[in-house]
Amino acid sequence: MSLNFVFDSDLDDMAKRLCYEYWSYLSPDDYIAHIKTLCQNYNINYYLLFKVINKFQAYLDDVHCEYCGLPYQLDVPADIPYARQRNSWFCDGCISFSGGQLNTSR
Repeated sequence: MSLNFVFDSDLDDMAKRLCYEYWSYLSPDDYIAHIKTLCQNYNINYYLLFKVINKFQAYLDDVHCEYCGLPYQLDVPADIPYARQRNSWFCDGCISFSGGQLNTSR
């Protein structure tokens, strides 16, 4: 899996490790168990986990906007297979810039 991460400057090393572990999730069936395990391992609650997760962004290295080349921005690990199976992809900025003329149905 080729992911790139962009972290807020205020995240410490432990928070970054938590983010990497969050994105190590591979099973499509056990996301809730993955979240529970992370909370237990880091001795944090769900609120704090998602607060940390919101302080970084993950991008796919191998899926880019067909128009501008921007990497695909991920929201949750389940987005990875969906993004990779698409024949083409246009980012929201390019779609907006084109006035909706870019073909997003491919």
